[in-house]
Amino acid sequence: MLRYLFILDVALAVLGGSMVIGVGVSALLLGWYLDSAPEYRDQVLTLLKLTLAYLSVTVAAGLAAWGLRGKRRWHWLAQAAVLLTGLGSYLISLTSLSAQ
Repeated sequence: MLRYLFILDVALAVLGGSMVIGVGVSALLLGWYLDSAPEYRDQVLTLLKLTLAYLSVTVAAGLAAWGLRGKRRWHWLAQAAVLLTGLGSYLISLTSLSAQ
């Protein structure tokens, strides 16, 4: 059972990492050209907020996988953190992207 949880944690960490890279690069590029197009300031802030939300899921899933692999006592707390950050990331994504 814990092996499947480990695989899920690693998959969430990889998925979160790819989202951080994709959204973070988009925020970086928009921020780079903000002087020539200042109307994109709100989108840059939204992308930065999403990047931080996805980064929190990535870190929590990575720590949870590390805790499971090392058979640490705190791995269930890390699993709870994955659930909470995943839910928070989902809600932030929903509210941020529906406002656009």
